Amino acid sequence: MRKKEYLDIVQEQIRCKLARDGVRRELEGHIEDQAGCYLARGIAAYEAEEMAVRDMGDPVEIGNAMDLIHRPKMAWKSIGVIIAISLAVFILQYILRSSIPEEKVYWVSWVPGGAPRYLLIQIAGWGVMTGVCYLDYTRIGKYAVRFMLLGCAGIIFLGMSAMTSVNGAAYWFFAGQGISFQMVMFLFPPLYGAVLYRYRGQGYQGVAAGILWMLPSLLIMWSEKAALTAFIMGVSYLVMLSVTIWKDWFVVPKKITIISLWAAAVFLWEFWIYYLRHWGAPYQMERIEAVSDPYGAGAGYAASAMKTIISGSRLFGTKEGFAGDVEGIAYTGDYTLSLICGYYGVLTAVILVVSILLLLLYFLHMSFGQRNQLGMIMGMGCSVVFLVEFFLYILGNTGRLPGVSYCPFLGYGGTGMMIDYILMGILLSVYRYEHVASEVKIEKRTYAKQED
Repeated sequence: MRKKEYLDIVQEQIRCKLARDGVRRELEGHIEDQAGCYLARGIAAYEAEEMAVRDMGDPVEIGNAMDLIHRPKMAWKSIGVIIAISLAVFILQYILRSSIPEEKVYWVSWVPGGAPRYLLIQIAGWGVMTGVCYLDYTRIGKYAVRFMLLGCAGIIFLGMSAMTSVNGAAYWFFAGQGISFQMVMFLFPPLYGAVLYRYRGQGYQGVAAGILWMLPSLLIMWSEKAALTAFIMGVSYLVMLSVTIWKDWFVVPKKITIISLWAAAVFLWEFWIYYLRHWGAPYQMERIEAVSDPYGAGAGYAASAMKTIISGSRLFGTKEGFAGDVEGIAYTGDYTLSLICGYYGVLTAVILVVSILLLLLYFLHMSFGQRNQLGMIMGMGCSVVFLVEFFLYILGNTGRLPGVSYCPFLGYGGTGMMIDYILMGILLSVYRYEHVASEVKIEKRTYAKQED
C-alpha cells in the first residue's frame, strides 16, 4: 500500500475534521522517517515506502485509535464548578438582600448581585460561555491582529461619540443597555497572546514587537483616566511576554531579558508616580496618598469601614453592629466579599475565596501545560487577568487599597459577568481542543525559518 492511500484511510476514521490534517502530518512524518532508514540500508525508494507503511499497522485500527485520542472533550467538571460558585455567590447575596429592613431599602444598592435580574444575566452568561467553548479558538488566534486593531479603533470611535464619563474617567457607552467600556478591554489580553504567537523566532525584534503591541490599548486606558484597568492589563501583558520569553519563543537570553523588562516597567511606573506627586492635579495626588496610606485622612471612609467590618467579624454568623457598620459604605456593590464576611462570618468568606482562587489557579495550570503554544498563551491571557483582578479585589475588600477592581464571580456588573464568561469560554475552548488543534500557520516568515 502506498503512503497516500494509507493516510487517506486513516484520515477517514477520524470524525473531528479539525484533527485530521494534524494527524496526517504526524503519521506522514513517521512513515518518511522509517522509509529513510530503509533507504539507508540500500532498499529501493518504492519498496522502502511500502515497507514503512506496512510497519505502521492496519490503517483502520490506527485511524480508530487516533479518533479516540484526537477528539474534542468538554470540561464538564470545570463548567459545573463555575456554575456552582456563581449560584453560591448569588444565593448569599440574595439572602443578604432579602434580610434588609423595609426602612433601609437603600441598602439594596450595596448588594445588587442578589437581584433576580442578575440570575438571568448569569444564566445567559453560562450559555455564552458554552457557545464560545464550542468555537475553535485557533480561528480567533489566526485573526488576532485584525481583532486588536478593530477593537482599538472601535473603542476610540465610541469614546469620541458615545462614551459617558464620571469624574473625567470613561465608564459606559449605551446601546439600549449600558455597557462598561473598561470591562470590554479585558478581552484584549488573549488577543495580545495570539499576536505574540506571530513573532516566535524573531529575537529581540520579536520582544520589541511584543512591547509595542501593548501600547495602543494601554494608551487608550490612560487617556480615558482608567488607571486601574490600565494597570491590570499592563501587568497581564508583562506576565504573558515574560512567559513567552521563558519558553524560548524569541531565542534570547531569558533571565536578563525578563529582568530588564520588569525593571523598565517598574522604573516607568515610579516615574509616573513621581510626576503626579509633583505636577499632577490635586485629586491625582490625593489618590496616590490614599494608595500609600489606605487608612489615612485622604483615603476616604470606605477603607476604614472595610477594616471595621472584617476585624469584628465572627467565625460564624452576623457580627455585632453589622447594620451600623455598613451604613458607612458608599452605595456600591464593590464590597460584596466584606459584606459576606460581616453577615455570614469569616469561615464562609474564606471558603468562598479559596474556592475561587483554586479554580483560577487551575485555569492557569491548565493553560501553562498546553502542548499547543497558541492555546497556552491565549489561556494564559485569560487566567492572568482573572488572578490580577482577584488579588486587587481582595486588597480592596480588606481595606488595603482605597479602590476596588472587578472580580470574577464576586463582581456585580452585567458587562463584567459577560466578559468573564467569554474569557472562561476561551479557556474551555483551549481545553476542549487540546488534543485536536494544530499550531496555526503564520504566513510571515521568521528569522528561524530563514536560517533553515
